[in-house]
Parts: sequence; structure tokens; C-alpha cells
Amino acid sequence: MKKNIFCILFFVLVWGQAKALSEVEISGELDVNASVWSLPTGERGNSAFGIPSFFVDLKAPLKEDNLMVVSFEGSEEKTSSTERFDVKVREAHLDVVSLFQGMHALRVGLIPQVWQQAQYETWSYRFLGKETWAMTEKWKYLDYSDLGFSFMSELPEDLGEWAFTLANGEGAEKKEAGPHKEGSLFVRVTPWSPWAFSVNYVRGNYDLYGEEVGLKERIQALVTYQIQEEWQMGLEYLGTKDPADAIRDLNMVEGLDVTALSGEAVSGQGGSLYVVFSTGPKSEVLLRYDYLNPVVGEDGKELQTVIASLAYQVTDDIRAAMAVDHTRYGDNFAAGARDRSKVELAAQVLF
Repeated sequence: MKKNIFCILFFVLVWGQAKALSEVEISGELDVNASVWSLPTGERGNSAFGIPSFFVDLKAPLKEDNLMVVSFEGSEEKTSSTERFDVKVREAHLDVVSLFQGMHALRVGLIPQVWQQAQYETWSYRFLGKETWAMTEKWKYLDYSDLGFSFMSELPEDLGEWAFTLANGEGAEKKEAGPHKEGSLFVRVTPWSPWAFSVNYVRGNYDLYGEEVGLKERIQALVTYQIQEEWQMGLEYLGTKDPADAIRDLNMVEGLDVTALSGEAVSGQGGSLYVVFSTGPKSEVLLRYDYLNPVVGEDGKELQTVIASLAYQVTDDIRAAMAVDHTRYGDNFAAGARDRSKVELAAQVLF
């Protein structure tokens, strides 16, 4: 609550420098869905209505082309609150460009994780629910935002862009409790359009588990191909390293059982392949496959998800979709873990 109040007050204070209230841009998104489970047998036929996400974004232009951004998120997918639906600050930052010449910017405050923000600029299927979120967000390998700063700039010769970020490493919902910080370097290369190649490296340290096993590391790579609205595909790689106790305490990877590895550091590898192609003037099909081996060297700990969706653009700001997803767990993933499937009707409303 204190963090929310601080962010709101910060926004109000800077708001006074805005050129005019009429220039403040307000936008948002409401996602709604209805799901029917088919597996496991005990949940076969169960149905539910939900709101996976709700966003409200405010962008206030300041003097000398600087920008203030505040974003609020409400989601049933949050697990840090006892409330079923809780609205919290997702972003609250100041983008400073007036101190630099050329395409450079300094972002300070509650800043988004550059890798995930870049993914969501082109990935528009988050509205289907948690299974279609970016890999690092849905498996809790990276928080979407954190307190810190980012410096962003272009690569020479119009090759692309890069960003360096330094943050607390605790995520938006936790107070910084130790001296360690988290640094990341993001690079996106785009001279071979419609191909693009992105890499991201994150390095930090968990303060609770000791120097020997406390390393937090993420290595990510993404290749994408996109031809306007007709065809889009992407192949992503994810490499991770964490203390096994952090995976347990932070409930990462859907409750993976790492009890036997307590006190050790573990490495993980994963990948995602998706294809989106148009089937008509207002419809398109999505196919996506995610694979994760969160503890390399341990048999039966794998996780796989397959998603298929047919989406239809009802109006410019309303999109509807029907999706089917199936998740399969390894034999030793966790006690009680069972394969599951569901059919879902979803809608995305932009405003």
C-alpha cells in the first residue's frame, strides 16, 4: 500500500509540469474469459469466468519532450495478495530525453523489465491468460517491473537498439532487503527486416541464500519474423540459474518440487516457438509450444504447454478468441501434479 501511495504522489507532483491536462494520454485494456476444463478427470467439466488482466496507462508529456508514465494493473493471476482481484501499480517512471542529444533516454522509477516490455510490443495474445504470457513472467523467472533505472539508446548505423538496467532485483511488490542489485543488458538487432534478433542477460544475487549458491542469472535470445499483419513467428531460448530454495520460496515454475536439492544451485533451460498467421481479413490463428526443464540433470521435471487459438477482430478495439491449451508435467515434477487441458473463450477490449 505504501508503495502505491508513493507512486501516485510522485505522479501528481510531476503532473504539475505537464504542458496541458488535455495532452495526457489515457489508454487501457480489459481482458475477460470463460474457461471449461477437460483434464484432469477430477476437474473435467468445471467452468469459470475470469478477468486475467486489466490495465490503465497514463502518459503525461513534460517540458522539453520528457515523459511521465504510470500504469495500473488488476489481475486474478496475482498470488501476493489475499484479494481475488487486486489493482496495483505496474509502472511509474520518468523518461528523460532532454539531457541527451540523439536517440537516448534515461528511465527512472518503477521501471518495466526491458526484455518483457519489448516482447509485449509485438506479442498481442497476453489476453488469453497466464499460459500465453512471456515465459519469464508466467514462470516467475523475472518480475515485470522493479525500482531502478534504465539507459536506452540506438546501436550505430541504425542496427537496432540497446538498454542497460540496474534495479533492486526484488520486483515491484517487495521491499529491497539487502545490498545486492540486479543488472541487465538488452540488445535488439533489426537491419534484416522482417527478421529481428534480440538477446538479454540478467545477473543478480539472492540475499537470503549465501554467496556460494545465491547467483540469479538469465540468458535469453529471441528470433522473430513478421510481415505486417499476415505472418508472424518467433523462437525463444531461456537459460536460468537459481538457488533451489529460491525456486521453492518464490513458488516459481508452478510449484516445482526441489526439496531434495535444498542448499544447492540449479540450472534450467527452456524454449518457446510460436506462429501467428492470417486466415482472413479479420481472423488469425495462433500456435504456440513452450518447453521448460527447470532443473537440468533431474529426470521427470519437464513441463510442456501447447496452445492453439482462433481470433477474430470484431471491431478496431475489440477482439474475440477461442483457445485450447494442454499442459503436460514430467513424472517427478511435483507431488500431485497432473496434466491439464482447457477450452477458453476470451475477449480483449482496448480503450
